Amino acid sequence: MARPLRIEFPGAVYHVTSRGNEKRRIFKNDGDRKAFLAFLAETATRFGWSITAWVLMTNHFHLVLQTPEPNLSRGMHWFNGSYAGWFNHEHKRWGHLFGGRFKAFLVEKETYFTEVLRYVVLNPVRAGLATSPEKYRWSSYRATAGLDAAPEWLDVNAALTPFAPDIQLGQTYYREFVAAKVGSQECLWDKVINGIYLGTEPWAKTMRKVVETKPRSTDHPRLQRIVGRPKMHEVVSAVARAANVPVSAIRETSGGRLRRLVAWIGWYEGLVTLRTIAASLRLRSEGHISGLIRRCDSEFAADSSLLSYLDQALAIVRA
Repeated sequence: MARPLRIEFPGAVYHVTSRGNEKRRIFKNDGDRKAFLAFLAETATRFGWSITAWVLMTNHFHLVLQTPEPNLSRGMHWFNGSYAGWFNHEHKRWGHLFGGRFKAFLVEKETYFTEVLRYVVLNPVRAGLATSPEKYRWSSYRATAGLDAAPEWLDVNAALTPFAPDIQLGQTYYREFVAAKVGSQECLWDKVINGIYLGTEPWAKTMRKVVETKPRSTDHPRLQRIVGRPKMHEVVSAVARAANVPVSAIRETSGGRLRRLVAWIGWYEGLVTLRTIAASLRLRSEGHISGLIRRCDSEFAADSSLLSYLDQALAIVRA
C-alpha cells in the first residue's frame, strides 16, 4: 500500500490524527496522558509548531497545528516514536503502539480552521465520554475557552484570533461557536477532498498544483539547516562524552548502538541530510543511515542506558 501523501510547506495548517495498533488503547491511565502531553510540549518546542487544539481519546488522538517550517513528518515521527518508546518501557510491553503512520489533513485556514478546532474538542461529546466539552479534562477546550490556565505550548491566541481580536471576547464567541454543534453528529470527513484537503475546491486545486510541481527528493525535505542546530562533529563528540568512549570508537564499524544514536540525533536534532550523517560516520550508503535511525527508534524502548546517553548528549549539544 502506498504511503499517504504529505504536503509540507512553511505555514501549513494540519488536522493530525493517529490511532492505536488494531484500535487498541494508547493510554492506560492519567499518567500516560500526562506523559503524552509532556512529549507534545517538547515536540512543539523542538519543531517550532503552533498547536491550536488537541484531544486525547481512548485509542487515538487529534491535533490541530501549524508548522512555520515544513517539518510535519519529521516532528510526528519523533513525537509518536518518543511516546511509544516511553509507553512500552513504562508498561513493559513490546511491539507497535500506533497502527501505521499518522494521518494528516491539510486545512484551508480561511474557511475550515475554526470548523476543525470545534470538531476536535467535540470528539468526546460525540463519543459519549462527556455531555459537554467543558466536562472533558483531556482536551484543549477548557484552556482555549478561558476555564483553565493554558500551557505555554498551546497557542490560544492563534485559536481565538479568528473569533475576535480581543482574547476575552474571542473566548466568549469561541464558547458559543462550539456549543452550537453540541449534540450534532456531523462528520467533517465528508468534506475532505481527495482524502487530504479540507477546504474549498479552488484552494484544493491550487494545492494539487503545488504537489505536481514539487521536486522529488530522497534527501532531507528542507534546503537549509536551522541556525543553532548542532553540527555532526558536535553530535559525535557529545555521544562520545555521554558514553565515556573516544570519538574514534564511534566512527569504527564496531560502534554499534552509539553509531545508531549519532545518526538518530543528527537526523532529529541536527536536522541534517542523510548524506551529511553518512559522511560523519564514514559510510558511503545513505540508505544504511535510514536503517540505523529506524533500529535506534526500536532500541529506545528496551535499552534504558541508551536513553540515558541520549539525554546526556542532547544536554551537551544544546548547552
